Amino acid sequence: MGEIKPLPYFKDRYKVDLVFYVDEIVQVLQDRFSQHGKPVLFLLYGKSTDSGNYSKPASFEGIEKFDTDLGTLHPILTECRVIKSEMELGLIQYANDVSSEAHIEVMRQAKPGMKEYQLESIFLHHSYRYGACRHCSYTCICATGENSSILHYGHTAAPNDRTLNDGDMALMDMGAEYNFYGSDITCSYPINGKFNSNQATVYNAVLKAHNAVISHMQPGVKWVDMHKLAEQTILESLKNEKIIHGDIADMMTRRLGAVFMPHGLGHLLGIDTHDPGGYPEGLERPKEPGLSSLRTIRELKEGMVITVEPGCYFIDALLRPARDDPVSSKFFNWEEIEKYKSFGGVRIESDLYVTAQGCKNLTNCPRETW
Repeated sequence: MGEIKPLPYFKDRYKVDLVFYVDEIVQVLQDRFSQHGKPVLFLLYGKSTDSGNYSKPASFEGIEKFDTDLGTLHPILTECRVIKSEMELGLIQYANDVSSEAHIEVMRQAKPGMKEYQLESIFLHHSYRYGACRHCSYTCICATGENSSILHYGHTAAPNDRTLNDGDMALMDMGAEYNFYGSDITCSYPINGKFNSNQATVYNAVLKAHNAVISHMQPGVKWVDMHKLAEQTILESLKNEKIIHGDIADMMTRRLGAVFMPHGLGHLLGIDTHDPGGYPEGLERPKEPGLSSLRTIRELKEGMVITVEPGCYFIDALLRPARDDPVSSKFFNWEEIEKYKSFGGVRIESDLYVTAQGCKNLTNCPRETW
């Protein structure tokens, strides 16, 4: 594994006060912290409200010689991760810069006849060769055509393996990671470089929602209100294009926005793509369709980094129940919706830093159709 570095190397690299070798841990803890009896070790153990997984507490040979506390540390460190330091923000901004450039390179090279995995390969290559980002924050979602309505496409059972067709929309959700800090960016565009009228309709509806949310973001704003703003903006755009009809307020009451956008508006971002802290003690996940998928319902605070990722999809599994419902069905122009049956979907995602007066967009990708 190479030379074992001397202790001063680690002290300087990680800017810590004290450094010891791991095999000294029992002796060091006993020597330094036994003045008032048996030392108590605070271990990181708790549930991520996003994944439902539990962090694994530290262990070492001889740990039974100490008292341990499994409950105190997790909520405190989770809350620390919600607010980013200047150094953390610099890393996230760098990951965004590299990812934004890599997304643009994919746009430049994409053309009919290629495979989805080739677009993924271009992104990975550019991020690593030019940005030194060895890893991605998550498995790349390179969805084209109907695949773009599968929210987490790209996994082992659907490994970005479709051939790109002329006239397809592409939904590229990819983010590079730098020194463990992530980015999470989605770009949607036609593979042949030209938006047709249906593609422009859906794309501009999502872009309008994306921009509306960003313009309203500032400390104190409730995230659930931003989700509803995105839903309402998309519904209004679809109504203007005669895809749906009726009163927008009635649609919102019946939660019809979730038919087109079944996922939450965004999530905290940092060391994890879905950073912890979305539901601190006292906050309960909503039950209504769409809102139940929100990864946080917190009020925005200065220093948070959160994704804004509205989308509009045409998903048979969601449209069928709406059509079968005698009340909901009346809001849909089914003749128009039939034209979008194989459309897939559009998502536009940027990473936002909440400032004292508003927010700063860390992502720098082309967004307007032109």
